[in-house]
Amino acid sequence: MIIKKHWLLIKEMVQKTEDFDILRIKDEGGEKIRDTVSIEAPLTIFLNGEELVTLLHTPSYSKQLAVGFLLSECFIKKRSDIDSIRFYKSKGIININTKNNGDASKKLSSGRVITSGCCGGTSFYRAKDVKNFKEITSKEKFSSDTIINLMKELARRSLIFKKTGGVHSSALAKGGKIILFREDIGRHNAIDKIIGECFLSDIHLGDTILLTSGRTTSEITRKVGAAGIPVIASKSAPSSLSIKMAKELGLTLIGFVRAKRMNVYTEEWRIV
Repeated sequence: MIIKKHWLLIKEMVQKTEDFDILRIKDEGGEKIRDTVSIEAPLTIFLNGEELVTLLHTPSYSKQLAVGFLLSECFIKKRSDIDSIRFYKSKGIININTKNNGDASKKLSSGRVITSGCCGGTSFYRAKDVKNFKEITSKEKFSSDTIINLMKELARRSLIFKKTGGVHSSALAKGGKIILFREDIGRHNAIDKIIGECFLSDIHLGDTILLTSGRTTSEITRKVGAAGIPVIASKSAPSSLSIKMAKELGLTLIGFVRAKRMNVYTEEWRIV
């Protein structure tokens, strides 16, 4: 069973990476080697037959990514909003039909925001939109030791990052254990893949922690807040707008989870 699981992990990693012949230069000179890099591929999302956006992603869990993106951008709010999902893998196209076509069209006409993502990602939200989100009321408390151990586990599972150095990792933890793990070239995508999976599998999120390897900016906090996850923990830094947004949402925001320390920026009462 362990061998089978290990083989599946290797197979999954191979499908997300590609090898190239390169010249590596060091102090002692140069040498030709075979290098492994993460795959970047476009995924075009059509909403009700209309082209919405093209996401550049690591080609895996594409359906979950598309659903997570629509949920995070407030195009959908519940599973019954989705009428159908069709994924054309060879073309990199996914078409999602919703039952509230009018609401989606209205949101499309409201304009776009260029996010703080490294590639200048697109978002359809405004910072003021969080006022319409439900405040996170979860009374769940979490051990600081548990969060530190979970971040170590996140690093251990990040096989593609160890091989390529070119992806971000995210995970969802419940009961002190990681139950979902995703890697992607975009930190936003890795989180959307998890949120989309939870949405489609009807996973309760009131007692969970979202772990991420990337910095926590406002759009990341908004995604987590919209999903109703009470805690987000990162090994990197938050932004000022992210902290203000977390306070407004009642979300516990943690940064710099490294070794045996962390910074708790908001709603510290959840951390024991």
